[in-house]
Parts: sequence; C-alpha cells; structure tokens
Amino acid sequence: MGDFDCGAIDCGDCGDCCDECFDCCDEPCVCCVCFSDAISGKALFCILCGLVIFAVLAALVTLLVIALVPHRVRLSVEDAALARLALGDKNATATALAYDISIAVAVHNGNWFMPAEHTAPLYADLLFDGARLARVGLATAGAVVRPRRREVYHATAAADSASVALGSTAVAEFARESTAGVFQLELRVLGEVRYWPHHKKYRLDAICRLELALSTATSPAMFRKVKCDVQKDHGGR
Repeated sequence: MGDFDCGAIDCGDCGDCCDECFDCCDEPCVCCVCFSDAISGKALFCILCGLVIFAVLAALVTLLVIALVPHRVRLSVEDAALARLALGDKNATATALAYDISIAVAVHNGNWFMPAEHTAPLYADLLFDGARLARVGLATAGAVVRPRRREVYHATAAADSASVALGSTAVAEFARESTAGVFQLELRVLGEVRYWPHHKKYRLDAICRLELALSTATSPAMFRKVKCDVQKDHGGR
C-alpha cells in the first residue's frame, strides 16, 4: 500500500477512512472506502449535476400534474343585507311573508391555468327553516371565472306578500328570532361548471349559513364574510 505514518490516522473518525485505515487500524470503520480515490472530481461533479437535474425534472412533472388536475371552485357570501323580513296573515295552506334582501356571492377559481365556465345558470335559493322564501339568479350559462381569480355576483329579492309554506314550529322559531333581532337563514347555491380543457361537467351544490340582523339606510347591520359548505354528492358527467 506504500509507506505512511500511522500516527496521523484517526481510526475512530470515518472522515479519515482511506486505504491507510486498513493497515493502521485493527477494526476499520464501516465507511472505510475512500471515495476521493475511487471517483475522480470530474465524475463526482457529473453525478451531482445529474441528481440536481433529476430533482428539477421531478418537481416540474409534479407541478404539471397538479396544474392539470381540476380543483373544484369554492363559494362564499361576501355581503348580505336584510332590509325587511316579516310575517303576515296565515291562510289555510301557507303564511304570507314580506322580505327584502340583497346578497353578493363569490365564486373562487383556485386552479392555476384552467378557467371555470358556468355550463348552466348559477342561482341561489333563500331558505328559512328549510322553506324556500325566494330564488335569485347569480350568473348565466357561459360566464367564466379566470384562473386564480374570483367573480362576485350580486342579486336582490323582495316581496310584499309571498306565500311560504311555514309550519307551526317554523312560525314559532320566526317569532323567537324576530324578538332576538337576528334571523338564521340559509342560501343554497346551485349550478354546474366545467374546467377547460376538460369536458367533464361538475354540479355545484353549496350551503351558506347566514345570521342577519335588519338593516336600515341610517343603521346598516354589520356582516362578516361567510364560507359556503360544498356538498359532497355533486357528481360530474
């Protein structure tokens, strides 16, 4: 192996393990392979470059796969104002209800590259205790939400005497909430979207739970943004 000074070799330091440790140490450590002797500096540089290139390509492929897999849009109620909500006389089959409400619903497209197109009208049902008070349109078929953007759709609904099928329990709950000054309403948003370049269509079905106090022109009620719960049974075709 050649002449060398064994006193300069640390048998317990794997960093010093080269050919010398086989001659100088009784039990050479397990890593006693001198890579600097076995592999030239140029070859080692090429291996490291190859590993870096492989890691970069793997990351690019992963990002491309993520970008091409569509992510469902999210919905939120950005604003809502309740100017009127009052019960009228109840007849044999339904209760007269007066209401005046305005809403702003946002559709968020979190996809990096794919626009989301509404392939059917987007509309919302306003519900109290499961009974529908009104239905309003939000977006028409063909409207598009661009990638990494959101579109906010505004709508209003008003009636002086609408017939609503409220049961006795719902009427009692309405009276309780009227006394408290805060109404528990639900907004059910329904529609259908497609993510280009995919042709599959996905049904939208989301519930937005609202707590609204009555607003006036001189005393508007405060509103905090509400995230809608997307239902899990929305299929595609």
